[in-house]
Amino acid sequence: MKGSKVFPAVIPTEKPMDLELSNAMRRMFDIWNPYEDRQNDFYSSFKYSEITGIGKEEGVSRRDPSKVIKVNGTYYVWYTRRQTEHPPVGPANCTDDLPAYDWDHADVYYATSKDGFHWEEQGAAVTRAAKGEYGDRSVTTPDILLFNGKYYLYYQTYTGAFKQDKGDNCNVSMAWSHSPVGPWHRLDKPVIELGDVDEWDSCAIHDPYLLVYKDKIWMYYKGEPLNPNNQKIVRAQGVAIADHPEGPFVKSSLNPVLNSGHETGLYPFGEGIAAIISRDGPEKNTIQYASDGLNFEVKSHLSIPPLAPGPFCPDAFADDGDGQGISWGLCHTFTAGDCNYIMRFDCDLKRQTQRPQFKQTYNRFQEETFLQPMMKLDDETKNLSIKNAATHDRETVIKRDIP
Repeated sequence: MKGSKVFPAVIPTEKPMDLELSNAMRRMFDIWNPYEDRQNDFYSSFKYSEITGIGKEEGVSRRDPSKVIKVNGTYYVWYTRRQTEHPPVGPANCTDDLPAYDWDHADVYYATSKDGFHWEEQGAAVTRAAKGEYGDRSVTTPDILLFNGKYYLYYQTYTGAFKQDKGDNCNVSMAWSHSPVGPWHRLDKPVIELGDVDEWDSCAIHDPYLLVYKDKIWMYYKGEPLNPNNQKIVRAQGVAIADHPEGPFVKSSLNPVLNSGHETGLYPFGEGIAAIISRDGPEKNTIQYASDGLNFEVKSHLSIPPLAPGPFCPDAFADDGDGQGISWGLCHTFTAGDCNYIMRFDCDLKRQTQRPQFKQTYNRFQEETFLQPMMKLDDETKNLSIKNAATHDRETVIKRDIP
């Protein structure tokens, strides 16, 4: 309107009270900040690197790395490793020799590094149990806890053959050691119970992720319900809290505390906890923050976040109310075949560290990104679109008789 005040070319550092603002510009000041992502502690782009030792290898699948720890100058990581004669065939066709999924017939291995880029696979940490015993099918998706001078590995445990009507049924168990290299002493029983049949985590508890927070051990996890009609929460995450590594872990009454995310990936930040949320759910591809570890809010939107992130997080067990954030970690990626492999990600999510190259928001992806097999329109759908256009696509409407 002529004579009214116009929004300035340079965004004010504080919300202007003498301007009429749209909802979008109110959000700029009330929820985000006038400096956009450049000064958002919870925003980063991610850059990826291939690594040696536990990277791409023909016939071997490595996935779901734990958080990375550093002990006496050496980095350690634990992960799922599968090396089977046959590729996964699905739950309807799996046998004692044929894996159902990429994480079936798997064991927990570990690797070490001096620089975070060049790794050496050291061997198995926890393997499948003998036939007929707890954990005889697969042990996968580990995470590490350091507590009272001991090391604790938590991992998904599969017992008995996969059944199509039971979903990805598993629970979480634990092994402990006096050293990161073992030997590991197995608990061989669940440390957290599945939910009741009609609850959100009745089928599986996936992706255990351990932090020490508020003088307790907090296990974040992804739940999956048992619902053959597929009318369920696609992905959600909860937390269970214990005084001791062996449990009992008591689930929060607020569960699920996150409504999205295919894998867990969290880190202490300031007085609270931050979470990298990727792939699934209405709030996918975000970083969220909870000052109390429970009530998360979206703080940024991400482009191509890491899958199954295992960050290097040296204060994961410090519980000092001054979490410093993260700048790198490991994750996994898919191949065109039946195997995954581990790679490295770098970012700028660490307090008091400036990596301006990671604050760039103008990410122009090249044609290979848009035309990769998963994103390229297949010929069948293309032909159907052409066929339907004749009956579904209306003529462009022109408004007539404007006075």
